[in-house]
Amino acid sequence: MNQCERCESKEANVHFSMEETSMFICNDCYNEIIEEEFEVNIEEIAKSFSIRDFQGVEHTFHVERRIHPNGIFMEAAESIEFGYRFAVHGELDCSQQELLTKLIMKARRGTGVRQVETKAFPNGQAYNSIVTDQITGLIEYDETSDSTPLVIIDGNPFTWEEVGKMLMTYEGFQLKLKTYDPTDDVE
Repeated sequence: MNQCERCESKEANVHFSMEETSMFICNDCYNEIIEEEFEVNIEEIAKSFSIRDFQGVEHTFHVERRIHPNGIFMEAAESIEFGYRFAVHGELDCSQQELLTKLIMKARRGTGVRQVETKAFPNGQAYNSIVTDQITGLIEYDETSDSTPLVIIDGNPFTWEEVGKMLMTYEGFQLKLKTYDPTDDVE
């Protein structure tokens, strides 16, 4: 773990470079620098929230806010590997509390609908099935494969091969694959 070169108390997760200054700093120090440089007021917001998913299972999200010259970025992520993750973006002068509310609502929508369910063949063999004709997920790095990603759907990781097996139900159908920025709303 690298320590922040500015506050020397938190983990450095940002490489900050401006004019002749270059240092590794924590997110809080980065926000303070940008806040001062662009005269943005950092509002107090909740650092975490919990919501229940489509099965009634509670998920706790940790909120990270990063202020950039082009706006404020907020992300809510579970502290588990390959869990749910949601993000929103607002202008520098936006209400950060309203941006947080937008993030919470996006997380509620994203966790509120089941997209994949596990069923069993008559012989007992389990398989995954797409509930509707659409899936929405996140693309993540798969340490076990040099050539294919993981796709996080319903807060669970699926290999590209598993997604392909689910799509075999639609053999002969057309397919539209479109990627979105993490802050975009996917309908």
